[in-house]
Amino acid sequence: MLVWLVVIDIAANLAFAYPSDPKNLAPNPMALYLDYGRSMEGRLRRATRADPAETAPITLAGWYKPTTAIDRPAKADGTKVTVYGMSHAVRLAEALQQVSPRYHIRSVAAPGAGTNWSYGAFLRDEKRGDSRVAVLAIMSSTLPMIVSPTPMNWNTSFAMPYTADRFVLGPGGLERIAPPYESFPDFVRTFNDPAAWQRALKQFERTDPFYDSFLVRESWLDNSTVYRLVRRGWAQRRDRQWRTGVLTAEGYDAESEAVRVANAIIADFARQARAQGIVPVIYVVDSFGYRDQLYRALADTLRRDNIPHLATHTMIDPMSPTGYLPDSHFTDANDRLLAQALERVLDRELAQTEAEPQE
Repeated sequence: MLVWLVVIDIAANLAFAYPSDPKNLAPNPMALYLDYGRSMEGRLRRATRADPAETAPITLAGWYKPTTAIDRPAKADGTKVTVYGMSHAVRLAEALQQVSPRYHIRSVAAPGAGTNWSYGAFLRDEKRGDSRVAVLAIMSSTLPMIVSPTPMNWNTSFAMPYTADRFVLGPGGLERIAPPYESFPDFVRTFNDPAAWQRALKQFERTDPFYDSFLVRESWLDNSTVYRLVRRGWAQRRDRQWRTGVLTAEGYDAESEAVRVANAIIADFARQARAQGIVPVIYVVDSFGYRDQLYRALADTLRRDNIPHLATHTMIDPMSPTGYLPDSHFTDANDRLLAQALERVLDRELAQTEAEPQE
C-alpha cells in the first residue's frame, strides 16, 4: 500500500507539474490545486528572481519602499482624496473618480492589505499632505490579520512577500514595530542570505502570531503531493480558527488583540491626519457573511473620536450574496453606490471643516 501511495504521489507530481516560469500566471488548475500546500519558502524560491523584469509580478506588489500611488486624472478645481487599503479600496477609488465631478482620487494599495499595512503606508506617504482627505480601509474578513507584519505568514495561497508595520498596544498607547525589510531589493538580499533570512524569520516568530514554521519553512517533503495536501489542510483549519476567534456573523471578541489594535489604529490615524489638516475617513468593508460585526467592533471609537466613516452594511446587505462578486468584491453597481455615498460623506465633512472658524 505504501509503495502504491508513493507511486501515485510521484505520478501526480509528474502529470501536474507546476510551471517553473515565475511569470506564468495561468497554470493548469489541477497543478495549482495540488501545489497549494507548498511551503512559503518553496513558493518564494520558485517565484522570486533578483531582476524585477523576471520575477513573478506578485512579488513586486505592496512594498513600502517606494510607496507607490495610482494618481488618476486631475479635475478642474478638484479636491484630492487619497485612499489607502486593499483591492476593495482601489475599486472604491476607481468608482469615486468616475461618479464625482469634484473629487480627484489617488490610491495607495497592496493585494490583501490589512489595515496595519494601510496605516503604515499613510505614515510613509510623503505626498499625503497634498490630499484634503485620507480614506483608510478596514475589512471584516482580514481583521484578524491586522496583527501580522506579512501576508507570507497567513496567505498560504499566494507568494506575497511584502511586509507591513506591526502595531502593538504598549503603556504609552499604539507602538509601531518596523518589518525586517521594506523593499523588493532588500527582500531579495535577505532571502538569499541564510543568516539574514534566519534573523528575519526570528523577528516574524516573535511578532507575528500567524507565523508557523510548518507552513513557512521549506523541506524535501515539499516534493510530495500528499504532504502538500496535508499542509494545506492544516493551513485552512488554522485560518478558520483565527477568523472565528476574532469575528463572526454572530459577534466579535472585544478583548482580542486584533479588535483592540484595530480601534487604536483608526483613532491614531484620525489624530495624525487632523494634525496635518487632512480630513480622516474610515471605509468599513463588511465582508459577505459577517453581518455588521466589524462596524459594531469599531463603533465606540468612531463615535468617541467623531471619525467620519462609511460602513458598507448601510448600503449593501452583507448576508446576501447578490451584492458581491465570487472573488469577494462588491459588484460594479454596488461600488458605484458606495462611491456616491462616500461622496456625500466627503461633501458633508469638507463643508463642516470650511465652516469652522480659523485659529
